[in-house]
Amino acid sequence: MTNDVEMKTEAEELPAFPTVHVLQVVKDAQQQHGLRHGDYARYRKYCAAKLERMRKALKFTNTHNCQKRRPAKFVKKWLTVESIQNVQYLNFGIFESERRYAEAMIDKITLEDNPEKSRKRFSMINSLRKAVLHATNLEKIVQESERFDAPTKLEAQAYAAWMRGMCAFESRNWQKASESLKLAKTVYEKLAEATNNTTLSSLFKGRCREIQPQLRLCEFNIAESPGAVGTMTELMEIRMQMGEGGDSSVDKLISEMRASATSAEFVTIEWGGMKSTVDDEKAKQVIQEWKQTEVELAQCQTPKERMALFEKATADTRDAIDRISDVIRRKSSENADTTVLQSIKAYLEFLKMNGTASRYLAIIENTKSEKKSKPQDLLRLYDSVIEIYKEVAETPGAEYDKNLLQAFEVKVEYYRAFRCFYMAASYSALHKYSEAAALFDRSLSRIQDAEGKLKKLKSNSYITNESQSSLNELKSEVDSAKISVRAARLAVAAGDIKTDTEVAKTIDERPLLETVNEWRSWNVRESLRDKKTIPVANLPPAFIPMPNKPIFFDLANFHLSMPNVEDRLEKLQKDRDAHSPKKTPKGGSAAPSKSSDPKEGDKQQGISGMVSGWFWGKK
Repeated sequence: MTNDVEMKTEAEELPAFPTVHVLQVVKDAQQQHGLRHGDYARYRKYCAAKLERMRKALKFTNTHNCQKRRPAKFVKKWLTVESIQNVQYLNFGIFESERRYAEAMIDKITLEDNPEKSRKRFSMINSLRKAVLHATNLEKIVQESERFDAPTKLEAQAYAAWMRGMCAFESRNWQKASESLKLAKTVYEKLAEATNNTTLSSLFKGRCREIQPQLRLCEFNIAESPGAVGTMTELMEIRMQMGEGGDSSVDKLISEMRASATSAEFVTIEWGGMKSTVDDEKAKQVIQEWKQTEVELAQCQTPKERMALFEKATADTRDAIDRISDVIRRKSSENADTTVLQSIKAYLEFLKMNGTASRYLAIIENTKSEKKSKPQDLLRLYDSVIEIYKEVAETPGAEYDKNLLQAFEVKVEYYRAFRCFYMAASYSALHKYSEAAALFDRSLSRIQDAEGKLKKLKSNSYITNESQSSLNELKSEVDSAKISVRAARLAVAAGDIKTDTEVAKTIDERPLLETVNEWRSWNVRESLRDKKTIPVANLPPAFIPMPNKPIFFDLANFHLSMPNVEDRLEKLQKDRDAHSPKKTPKGGSAAPSKSSDPKEGDKQQGISGMVSGWFWGKK
């Protein structure tokens, strides 16, 4: 009984662990060891090496039961509540799960690059299941232990739920994935609201943003009619949120929806004056995709959605053209007839060029909506559109379709008017008002030509994006721009507005440091417009000439002047002679002369003795 009481008291006396921010540990390791650049192989190696170092340092190694004449038996040492002695032991569960997750992502990238390697999918799912096993074990240990606080338990729960959601997402178990991801998002949102640390709050909110597109995709697949056309806009939004490096399942769903919406056993095209039946599956899918794209464009609300649609369709069309080209090359070597294939390839080329031009038009619309757009940017885009429409008329087989040739001739004239307007606006921005006025007049004449040709082809099926209302808006913009240009030209002629060269001449380029005592005027508006700064001082400063060798070293001796001590030397010599004893002929010394004041003699003798040591040394 006493032993039980002692054990309980010892357990109660164990100190609580500090808070462990699981998501921060994971994100720091990912950003520093490969995932900043999407290198999952490097991250997996780091996780494996870290686990090995920790097992050796904490003496938590796995066991190998090797016996003679028997195979070695590997026994993995699992993390338990009793084995946790400090917070570092939680890293075993975290990085075991991260290592398995990195292995799964490596398999996924390999599968996307080589879809034929179907075994990689089973390897990916198996690795994700192992990652879920370690994350769930980590969650269980943290929940059962009383030494961990509430934030640590919530983070472990959210991390395990996210890992389960990712495994179900890749396994196409949409219902389970939706439930797990919703739980993870809810927990992370509560953690973001509860913490006062801005770094942790941004991490939690970033994880919620990562979960949102996958969660919407799960809800989309759970819906009763995923093939409905009305949900295509939502799918395109999900794909745009995931970005270029997002999940490939969105593209597959979009392709499946388009194929199911326009499913047909036979697909025929009319091109080059003949009807052709498309037998190639890839080409058939691309043609159906373009038909479905026309329906989806009416549902897109923003130019970015249209850009994403055209980008996906043109990429698939390029792949189909490459495939048809390979088939033509192979059949040509066999001396087989390739007329139908050539017609299909030309038709796909037409679809690709028309889609590329439409994508440029969507980019133009998006650029116009931005506040910082410049006329030069739109000018380049209109140039690309005009060049593509000129190439359409040169496509093999296009000469048999008169409606196509007439429509694209009108398209070229239509967008030339816009290009001429933005070219005039570019000249006006450069203060070249004479050239801008001439180009504005030229754009009006191009608008009139485009209007006359557009009225003749109202019933043409190829005229889709061009309208009379757009030309009317352009005409009003040209009229207002012409008035402003004329006013600027008159102001320049009157001298109120100066050109760039004149402004450059009037601006004083001297730095302010040299003209402190002078009054100077500075046109701030013109300097800001021309991006000219006010010079404060010349940097680097001007050089000052200096002698080759400074006077403080070997030349200093020539500039020294010694004091004149001749008078002092004569006086000291006389004093010395007066006090020195005179020698007798027998070698004796004469007696010193007696002074009336013995103190005065001692004083003189002391002074002369002291001074004589300075110049001639000791006697």
